[in-house]
Amino acid sequence: MRRVIGILAASLMLAACADKGPAEKQASAPAAAAAAPGQTVIEVPSFEVSSKAEDIAKGQEAFANKGCTACHKIGGGKLVGPDLKGVTARRDETWIKKMILRPDVMVKEDATARKLLTEYLTPMPNQGVDPAQDLPVILAYLKSNE
Repeated sequence: MRRVIGILAASLMLAACADKGPAEKQASAPAAAAAAPGQTVIEVPSFEVSSKAEDIAKGQEAFANKGCTACHKIGGGKLVGPDLKGVTARRDETWIKKMILRPDVMVKEDATARKLLTEYLTPMPNQGVDPAQDLPVILAYLKSNE
């Protein structure tokens, strides 16, 4: 039972990073914008996403080390969570950053994240992604798979 719950939790974490289509690409407020009353401010670092092969390779390694591969495929269809191939074309970059950094907050406060939870039935767990070290390379890896 614990294993099933763990798998479900991991899949929702990853599902939140997922897809639907260009029509659902969500725009986000600037990172410095204040949250609405009762909402949590998620600090989102600003950086240019690298296209360097070494950063993409580091991102692939971080993606695996953080456990993302337990629930997500990049090409090949759904696993526990959605297939992340092309996610950077389907979702706004700030939304993706927030989802990776604080999926626990996003599923409570973001309509798209809640919709993904209802579809995949497993909340994406907070994997403790370092915003300065892991996030830039994970995004480089995801962007390389558009």
